[in-house]
Order: sequence, then C-alpha cells, then structure tokens
Amino acid sequence: MNIKRLGRALPALWLLTMAAPLAAVLTVRGGRTHEPVSLDPARAWDDTSSFYIANIYDTLVRLDPRTLGIEPSLATRWETGDGGRSWTFHLRRNVRFHDGTPFDADAVMFSFQRQMDPANSRRKEEFPLFYEIFNFLKEVRKLDAFQVRFILSEPFFPFLPSLTADCAAIVSPAAVKRSGAAFSRRPVGTGPFKLRSWQKDKRLVLEANSDYWRGRPGIGEYVDLIEPQAELLGKHFEEGRIDMLSTYSISRMASYRKQDWVRISAEPLFSVTYVVLNAARPQLRSLNLRRALCHAWDPRALKLVYQDHVLPIHSMLPPGLAGDGGAEPPLGFSLDRARELLKKEGWKPESQLEMLVRREEGLFFQVLSMYARNLKQVGMQLKLTRLEPDEYLRRVANGDYDLAYSSWIADFPDPDSMLYPLLSEKLQLQGFATAAGSGRQDLRRRLIGARRESDAQKRLAAYREIDRAFVGDGLILPIYQAKSVILFNRNIGSIQPNSLGKLLLFDLQAP
Repeated sequence: MNIKRLGRALPALWLLTMAAPLAAVLTVRGGRTHEPVSLDPARAWDDTSSFYIANIYDTLVRLDPRTLGIEPSLATRWETGDGGRSWTFHLRRNVRFHDGTPFDADAVMFSFQRQMDPANSRRKEEFPLFYEIFNFLKEVRKLDAFQVRFILSEPFFPFLPSLTADCAAIVSPAAVKRSGAAFSRRPVGTGPFKLRSWQKDKRLVLEANSDYWRGRPGIGEYVDLIEPQAELLGKHFEEGRIDMLSTYSISRMASYRKQDWVRISAEPLFSVTYVVLNAARPQLRSLNLRRALCHAWDPRALKLVYQDHVLPIHSMLPPGLAGDGGAEPPLGFSLDRARELLKKEGWKPESQLEMLVRREEGLFFQVLSMYARNLKQVGMQLKLTRLEPDEYLRRVANGDYDLAYSSWIADFPDPDSMLYPLLSEKLQLQGFATAAGSGRQDLRRRLIGARRESDAQKRLAAYREIDRAFVGDGLILPIYQAKSVILFNRNIGSIQPNSLGKLLLFDLQAP
C-alpha cells in the first residue's frame, strides 16, 4: 500500500527490517517507487521529500518524538511579547552547516525572507505552503549574531508548533546562492545527515554528519534504491537486499505477521483523506443535495478494501490531535435520509454528477465504486472519471469538477494545520481540492479568530465548531485516517515514528 500526497498529503507507509542489530550494521538500505520532488524545504510537498528534509535540516524548535511537545533545537530558548505578536529566539552557538559555513542569525533571516518577500531576487517561484502557514509573518529582525525576533501582524498562538514545519527548516545561505535552482538537488542544512549523492531515478545516499551538534547518529549511512516496480522492491525486501520500503501490499501482510523476525508498529497519523463537494457548481450550491451525498457514504466499505490499515473518520480533526472532532458524526450513513433530502430538493434520477479520481488510485477507486452504488440506490448517478495525474491536477486547479478527493497531513500538531488549508485558493490553484470555491467568508473569519484566541480551551472549542460546519454543511466529506505501518526486524530494538509521519534516522536505536 503506497499512500501518495495530493499537495501536502499523506506519507508513505514504512517497512523496515535489518538482518543484524543496528550497532553492527552502519548502513540502512531503503527502497522507493519514486524519488523526492525537491530537497529544498521551501518547495517540498511529497512524502519522500519530507522524509529527507526531516533528516537533512534542523528547525528553530523541534518536536519530542514521543509526546510532540516543543523542545529547543537551533534555538536554545525564546520569549514572546506584545500579546503574541513578538517572538524572540536565542540561537545555538558553534553549529555549522554541512558545507562548513556557520549557523547564525543571518541564516535564519535568509531562510525566512527568501520565502516571505515577493521581491526577493532569489525567489523563482511561489511558495504556497509557506504562505498558508506564515501569512501573518510581518518581519524577521536580526538583533545580534545569535538573536532574532519575529514580528507578526496579528497574534498566532500555534506559532511555536508551526516552526517545526518543513518550510521552516534553516538552509545554508551560501549553498543557496552557490547552487541557485539546483539547490533542490544539492541540499545543505545543519541536520544529522547530509546528502552524499543522488543518481536520478536510481538511488540517493545520506551519510551521517559526524559534527552534528546533538552527537553522531547511530547509523553511518542510509541508501535509498529507486525502483518504480513495487513488486520488484518487495522481492528485494524479502531476499534481504534492501532493509526498508516505502510501499507494501496489504495482501502480503498476513505472511509478514507469521515471520518471527518481523515486528509491526502501526501509528495513526494526523491525516485525513476526504472528498470535496464543489459548492461553486450550480447543482451543489444546494445544502440538501450536499447533505444527501454525505448521508450516502458508508464507512464500512473501508474495512472491505483496506482491512485495518486505515480508520474511518467523520471529522477533519483526527483523534489524538488537540480539539479532535468527537465521537458522533454530523451526517451519518442513512440511505433513507439521503432519499428524503433528494426528494425535498426535487432531484431528477437521470441527473448525473462527476467525481474525479487519479488513475493510479486502485484501492480508493474500489471504495468510491461502492459509494457510487449507494448513490444509485437513492436515485443519483455518480460518474467516476479516472485521470492521469497531470490532467487531474489541471481540472482541480480550474475548479472543473463536482466531487474530487484530497489527502492532508498536518504540517505541525495543531488543528489550525488541518482546517486553515481547506479554504486556500492558492492550494486549489496547485491542483489540490479545497472548499475555497464555497465562498464561505464566515468560516474564514472564524478561522482567523481561532488563530488569535489566547485561551487554549476557547481556541480548541472554536476549531471543533468550525470543523462541524465544514462537515455538517456538506462542504467536506471525511473518509479515512491513515496509519503509518512499520515492519521491522526484532533485532533493531525500537522505532519511534510520530503522528506527523516523520521517521527520524537519528532516533534509530539498537537493543
């Protein structure tokens, strides 16, 4: 099973095994069906790129791998003032980038300003993810060589968690200036690993940063084999020629569970795969029609197709994320209720709606086919149109769809990261389905208000209400929450994935 990102979507599911204890094996060998899109944290969207960025770069603060609490990283301490509009960070000294240049306040200034300043001479394209997360960031000031201050246009109380997002990673100014557009293939950070080589469509090699400020990593090298045929990667894995895979077959899981050298870890992710009901389309402006579409969704279809590898969900706030949507769905499965709403709306059974699906999504297409059969029972025709990725992105960007699906994983552990992108016009233009066409300025105002709220309980309550409005008004139909499933040799000791889909090589530990 390989879960691909649509925009900032779901991470791949990991398979990890080793033939000997980690201390005796300095090289971990991985396998993937596709290579990273970019190793420039300002431009990365896909799960493979995100994995590498997490291991090559550091951010000012980091997440505890177990609790996801905020810890010091490139900043050793910080304080806030002006009602949450000012944040001052004291930077770690004696840290160097992989190219030997020093980390300091200038590097922090450079990393943020190249994304936030439209007039920056080194800005070659838009950075939509940075804009969505940091659109309130007004200024970054250098106070001295190891002290910086962030000035916000308005209070944003998830600011510290937001600084752990990929696009907040600190890059080497010298390397960006030297490499230009090629920096995406020549990344330079301060992290525990550095890129040794990248053979396009063949392999990538990371080597341990022996001068890393937290200490030398437990493994010396990580090698990723790029092989588009998932079946061949699976064969390499079973024969012990690679240690780590980013795709697996659900049908093979039963046999893996029978192997005494295999251990399995399954971590629910702060992610949701969902369907957007395009309220900008004339037929879907009707609240009754959108709610009828939602009532026809039966989450039991997930078990038949995905077994226990995904979890049904009725909210855009996954369980475990602060402010999660609670136990009761706003619009539960009921074909009778769907019929009543369609009758009230005067829906004609011969009328048809179209849903776009990527051609590569075989399992999800099976789930949607069951959904289409439910709709047919209540008198609605749903046409499933399978498209190549580029055509899918083009049509979504143009708003040329009735229904389309998307996947999203939180960039940082806060409900804002799940809900705020749902009204993003910029993300829609990237080919990522959102509810931006709904014209719901009331929801946008409520989201901005939640960002400004200093009382934690009131803020979380506001996000829960906003979530129920998205779902209860039929703008978004949540489908499932993915899991990060990790298979590993018992000799490896322990693996510590987190709910954001991050697997940090630095944290691999032998027994």
